[in-house]
Amino acid sequence: MKILKYVLIIVAVILIGGWALVATQPDSYDVNRTRLIKAPASVIFNNLNDFKNWEEWGPWQEEDPSIVVSYPEQTSGIGASYSWTSNDGPGSLKTVALVENKSLDQKIQFDDFEPSDVYWRLEEIEEGTNVTWGIKAEKTPFMFKLFAAFSGGMDGMMGPMEEKGLENLDAVIMEELANQPPSPTNFTIGEISQKELPAQTFIGYFQKAKIEELSALFQEFMPKAGMHAAQNNLEFGDYIPAAVYTKWDEEKGETEFYIGLMLDKELAPAKGMDIVEIDAGKVVTLSKFGNYGEGDMEAHTNIATFFENNNLEYGKLVWELFMNDPEEVTPEEIQTDIYYQVK
Repeated sequence: MKILKYVLIIVAVILIGGWALVATQPDSYDVNRTRLIKAPASVIFNNLNDFKNWEEWGPWQEEDPSIVVSYPEQTSGIGASYSWTSNDGPGSLKTVALVENKSLDQKIQFDDFEPSDVYWRLEEIEEGTNVTWGIKAEKTPFMFKLFAAFSGGMDGMMGPMEEKGLENLDAVIMEELANQPPSPTNFTIGEISQKELPAQTFIGYFQKAKIEELSALFQEFMPKAGMHAAQNNLEFGDYIPAAVYTKWDEEKGETEFYIGLMLDKELAPAKGMDIVEIDAGKVVTLSKFGNYGEGDMEAHTNIATFFENNNLEYGKLVWELFMNDPEEVTPEEIQTDIYYQVK
């Protein structure tokens, strides 16, 4: 009887200790992991948005081979869902909200427990896309607390699965990109020439910015420059929309430049504009045809090669002239003339 008594005491201590350990687990949790995937946000979003893709990278299949997945008619977009059964019980996941290429919000339910929130956040940066996968809930079921108590908490239980899933997703996306056929080029580059230009006058808004901010700055300041010309009764041809670059640091990702107008008629600068007088002299130039941002690197690389092959030294300024209205021509006809001063 003494032995039974001691056994019961030990069992009681274990039970009390287990209950105490469970009681220390928080009622709410929010566990997430982030991974940089070197791919556009659109490619990653398209994969995540369709549940039929999840079997390719989901970590749970490795942990529980007994999982059997079922798909309804809709597997992508708001309202999409899928469900599963396994030795550990059934579950389901449903997409309840999304912002294309930016976020997905979902509800996950295990057996008869209260559903939890699953969320995805995509932040596109220069190096690729930061992908965050998280799961959270305001009320943690007792059984979840029990499992978490012996797994290092909810973070210790959920976090490694998210890390593995993101690692697998990265591999799937990289393979997808590697197998994509090369996209056709939508630009053409004209012949390079060296010529003498007369002196020119430019007026524009000075910018000191990150290279990645160029597009937003052009959208903000080029319409202002055009409006200033129109208010002074100048028409296209009396000026040409242009950008004059005084600094370009690829390593630091920084540039200094002006957004404005190359003038063929006199025009006083608007408030906030500067005058840039371009001296007469030799330039190397070419024309690029295609959408803004397409073929730019190739065009500037061609000019750099020309300078090197002909032992030329760079002058102080580089400028681009935007020769036609992109709303009046096809994308393939958009013309950008690029000029490099020769020292």
